[in-house]
Amino acid sequence: MNTTRRQFAGLLGASTLAAHSPFAFAQDRTIRVLVGYAAGGAADTVARAVAEGVRGHGFNMLVDNKGGAGGRLATEALIAAPADGATLLMTPMGNLTLYPHVFKSLSYDPLKQFVGVGKACSMSFALAVSASSPAKTLKEFLDLARKDNALAAYGTPGAGTAMHFIGQLLGKAAKVPLAHVAYRGGSAAVTDAIGGVLPCAITTLPNLLPMHKSGKLRILAISDEAPLAALPGVPTFKSLGYGDLAITETFALFARAGTPAPLVAQLNKIVTEAVQSEKIASLLHKLEYQPQTATTEALDRQLREDHARWGQIVKASGYTPEDS
Repeated sequence: MNTTRRQFAGLLGASTLAAHSPFAFAQDRTIRVLVGYAAGGAADTVARAVAEGVRGHGFNMLVDNKGGAGGRLATEALIAAPADGATLLMTPMGNLTLYPHVFKSLSYDPLKQFVGVGKACSMSFALAVSASSPAKTLKEFLDLARKDNALAAYGTPGAGTAMHFIGQLLGKAAKVPLAHVAYRGGSAAVTDAIGGVLPCAITTLPNLLPMHKSGKLRILAISDEAPLAALPGVPTFKSLGYGDLAITETFALFARAGTPAPLVAQLNKIVTEAVQSEKIASLLHKLEYQPQTATTEALDRQLREDHARWGQIVKASGYTPEDS
């Protein structure tokens, strides 16, 4: 075979391989990103910000909202999709690390069926009371709750959420019988807290910060490791002696296990570059999220570590797992 024919054969072989390889989706460079919540929610907002950044790197990310079952429908949809990198899941890590401990049965195993693609950002949680509440500090709130059971209730977006367990951990550490009130989403809890119907709400910081800044709520403590510039004078739970409440939520992209490692590495690179870009980092900051990136190895390690930590927290709380 002469040189020209060998070159042609090599090109033909490469073309045939590409047509049948898991990289074939890269021909139109379109990636579907599953989000288990409605448009406008935290996961959706983060997914769309990352998608905007990725477009600047030659790929087109299309957000596909599959709300329902607390995000589990989208997770199940990822498992049903091919492991070719063309379908990813943007999810709060808690859906993969906390859910296995609060539901009796899940149709997926997060430690075996997922591989980390890239981290986008983190957000913290906060405890807030109505602006009309006499409690100006967390200690004052706990003192009032200790004296009057009617003032010991706290609302969260739902049972089995990270915020539910933050309240349980706080009550246990402070020796105050805090009573959990589960709402269908954080907005309803915030509304009742503003109106004074609910003594306090524990939910995501982005959900509470605008109300705090407008003077409708008073944030008493946040779950970050360190104070935030956006909340001058507001302490962390950790600084108040509640070290176990240094809890944040990570938003990250995952692929099905079995997705080729070189493709996962390529996707990690473009997601990392997108999140670190000035435009997307600034957008996430403006929305009160903390931009963060990680290697796929670090993300997989965090998945395992957070899974173990939540297992210990749920077990210590005495929470009874529910049917999924």
